[in-house]
Amino acid sequence: MNNVFVVNTLVDMYGIGNPSAAWFAFDCLTNRNVISWMALLDACTQNGYFEESLKLFVEMQIDGVQPNELTYSVVLYSCAGLSDRTNGNALTAHVEKLGYMSHLMVGNALINMHTKSGCIDDAWRIFTALPLKNAISFNSMIIGFSHHGHGEEALKIFHSMMEEKVVPTYVTFIGVLLACGHLHLVDEGYYFFDHLMKGLGIEAGVEHHTCMVGLLCRTGLLDDAYNYLRTIDTEWDVVAWRTLLSACQFYKKFELGEKVVDQIVNLYPHDIGTYVLLSNMFAKSNKWAGVMKIRKFMREQRIKKEPEVSWIHVRNEVHVFASEDDKHPLKAHIYGKLTELIKEIRAIGYVPNLASVLHDVEDEQKEEYLSFHSEKLAIAFGLISTPSEAPIYVMKNLRMCNDCHSAVKLISSVARKKIVVRDANRFHCFQNGLCSCGEYW
Repeated sequence: MNNVFVVNTLVDMYGIGNPSAAWFAFDCLTNRNVISWMALLDACTQNGYFEESLKLFVEMQIDGVQPNELTYSVVLYSCAGLSDRTNGNALTAHVEKLGYMSHLMVGNALINMHTKSGCIDDAWRIFTALPLKNAISFNSMIIGFSHHGHGEEALKIFHSMMEEKVVPTYVTFIGVLLACGHLHLVDEGYYFFDHLMKGLGIEAGVEHHTCMVGLLCRTGLLDDAYNYLRTIDTEWDVVAWRTLLSACQFYKKFELGEKVVDQIVNLYPHDIGTYVLLSNMFAKSNKWAGVMKIRKFMREQRIKKEPEVSWIHVRNEVHVFASEDDKHPLKAHIYGKLTELIKEIRAIGYVPNLASVLHDVEDEQKEEYLSFHSEKLAIAFGLISTPSEAPIYVMKNLRMCNDCHSAVKLISSVARKKIVVRDANRFHCFQNGLCSCGEYW
């Protein structure tokens, strides 16, 4: 089977849901062209095999096949899926050199990649330079600004979209409602949801309803959010209920939180995040018996909490840190730098938030736990390993704790650094002692 047109079609067809078959068909082909590679790259990206997509892109060039603008757009989406700023920046340079920056699909892929890698300023620069924009361009920028906590900018882009007669889509209003949540604009959120979406013929989905729950939660209207969840007829997923549970923890509405837990356990009995949030809630109210009960239940049900890790790209290498990590070859320098930073931020008002330690131990041990959380170690490594003017970008698989959030705000001030941390919930951009999340995450 060596007819390039037939095999390309098969790779493209199997790529939708069956990447193994697509790969098999591709391997059978000896005279591959750019379309063959493009079809397999797209199959990998669409199915979430982002690392394989990047490896294929390298193999394609070794094979002597010159990538085109569509190839670059697909690989950039893989970088976005990995939040891979290093490879994304290298591809941006290639795209610019080849003159593809003004190509709409490439531009959209670049905006998406930069927003998902924490580089919102670069995304904005590319967006403003695009000679032609479509709904995808606007949607990427609106959602990007919203995820970075820039609600006002997101709504400005939306109004610009309307002025330019670009028709909003289902995705547009996810970003718009997220922006309303960041800005506590309840009335405006209901206007967009109840009037503008319906006027445009866009039927609300679970993502929009979840954004409305988030808007009510951020504004402190937790009873309204609870009633919304119970009365709106939609296919709710666990995210909306967990959003309310997290808000109950933030606003210390523990009684309502326990009601929410009952609902979640009935609907999603194996959701790990729920038990972790409930355990945290008990710990923060010093109900250690409740913490032990939850942990015992999780052990019995074989529900395991994901280990906390943070990672940072430096000089084309990924450095991964766990809490109290002592395996890194530069551990002495990292711990020394972190100890120095903590001393500096204590001098300007930092007090360890012992409530962030979810173990019933002595205060001195709690302070030690807090000092060496994974994101603090990654940031300390970034400070000793990157140029003084370069921002630091850290990824974390779980939510930042309150203590790390307070500490990193002050570290950004004493180190005079822009520090971007992407946790499981959102991007936090720390600069001059402030964070873009507005203290709610």
